[in-house]
Formats: sequence, C-alpha cells, structure tokens
Amino acid sequence: MTVFLQVMTLFLLILSGFFAAKKNILDDKGLRGLNTLVLNFAQPALILSKLQTPATPELIGELLWVFVLTCATIALAGLIAFRLFAREAPKRRAVLTNLSMVSNCGFMGYPVITATMGEEALIYAVIFVTAFNLMCWTLGAYFYGGRKAMQPLKLLTNPTIWAVAAGMLFFLTGWMLPGFVNDALAMMGATTTPVAMFVIGARLISLRADHLKDVKLLTVCALRLLVFPALILLLRFTPLPEMVVSSVYLCTAMPCAALTAMQAERYDCERELASRGVALSTALSMVTVPLMLMLV
Repeated sequence: MTVFLQVMTLFLLILSGFFAAKKNILDDKGLRGLNTLVLNFAQPALILSKLQTPATPELIGELLWVFVLTCATIALAGLIAFRLFAREAPKRRAVLTNLSMVSNCGFMGYPVITATMGEEALIYAVIFVTAFNLMCWTLGAYFYGGRKAMQPLKLLTNPTIWAVAAGMLFFLTGWMLPGFVNDALAMMGATTTPVAMFVIGARLISLRADHLKDVKLLTVCALRLLVFPALILLLRFTPLPEMVVSSVYLCTAMPCAALTAMQAERYDCERELASRGVALSTALSMVTVPLMLMLV
C-alpha cells in the first residue's frame, strides 16, 4: 500500500502539469525550458550523486547484467514490433516500432524505481538508461532511416552519458566528491522527479478521444505497458539476482519514450503519431503501472 501511495503521488504531479497546460499557465516554450533543465542539469546531477557509492564485485556484476539484459530486451522488442507492423507504410512502421521498443525509463523510471525499491536501486536504473540511449541511437535510428541514420556518436552530446561516464569512474575507483559538491548535486537532482512528472502531465493535453480508435497505436501501448514487461518477469525463473530482474522489469513497464517523438521529427517520420503514442501510453500507464507494481 505504501508503494501504491507513492506512485499516486507521482500521478498527482502529472495532474498538476496537465492543469497548468490546460489553463495556459505554462506555454510550450516554458515546457521546453523545463525539459532542458531536467535533461541537461537535474538528471545528470542525480546520476552523479547516486553513483557516489562503494563498488563491490557483486554489485558490478549485477550492473553488467542489467546492461546486457536491457540491450537484449530492447532489441527483441524492436524486432517483434518491426515484424508485427510490417504492413504499415515505412515511416509509420518506423514510429510504431520505436514506440513499442523503448520506454520512458529516465523521466518515469527513476522516480518509480526509487518509490518502489528505494534509493539504492537507482543505480540499476542509471545503467538501464545508459543502454537505452545506446540502443535508441543505433537500432532505433536504423528503423528510422537505415544504416546511414545510425549515430552512436550522438551519445557524446548527451549530458546524461557524460554523467554516467564520470559517475562510473568515481564508482569503480572509489573516488568521492567533496561533501558540499555532492550536496549541491543532490539538491539539483532532487528536482528531477517533480519537474519530469510535471512536464509529462502537461504533454497530455494533446490527447483526444479519437486517438483510442487507432488500433495499431493501442497495440503499441499493450506491447509497451503489458506484454514486454511480462516477458521480463519470466527471468525470475533463472538464477539472476532479484534486484536485476525487478529493476529491468520496472524500467520496461514505463510508457513510450519521449525521445521517440524527438527522433521522429529528426528523421521526418510522422512526429504527430509519435507524440500521440507517447501521450496515450503515458495516460494509460496511470492504470497499468500501479497494477504492474503488484508483481514486484
């Protein structure tokens, strides 16, 4: 019940953002500014702060498993979706595939994992997001535009990746930042959850009733929110550590990634469809995420 109430708190933050956008308290320019704040400052600060933890051989092994499983899960999801939507027009197929393939593991995954499994589990989500970014700019880009669209070097412009690289260096070497620096990072990082939830809620105003008539988009939501997370649960019958399986499961159970809409615009592949998929899956996750948490 405690976890359920914590997740409801996150959804109240989402409703706050929805109300602000609905009443024109915050326009699109303001939302883009908040989005930039989270991606370029708050989230990297949170990662650096949480990676200030002692490394043990057991923890390093578990993090490697998270990275491998995340890459494998995303690749499998992408291949399944790509075959499933084979009859769609190329650009629509690319968007539907990417919507199905990757989750909003950064914006929603971090706060949900923290609320469900505690602060110590956040390091697993950090590794999940690292693998997520790698797959988005390689396999995800391939679905959009073939080999010429694949841009692994794009990762070098991502502040989150730099934060992970620096944080892992500290983690593996045992170096610790001065207390006042880590305190500043923790304060900045603490804004990630409320601001991210607020932005997500504001984006929901683009939803309309007729979006529920798009059967393929509903199929995407079912894959993203129910089917692919359920497949991860099968790993509980393996010797893998419980923390590894649970963290990958929760990150996979998040709605469609907001990055999908950004990539759809970049590759000129039906950005409106991508935005609808992100908004619809996020709205539906308000029902599915609490249900999926019961299986943790």
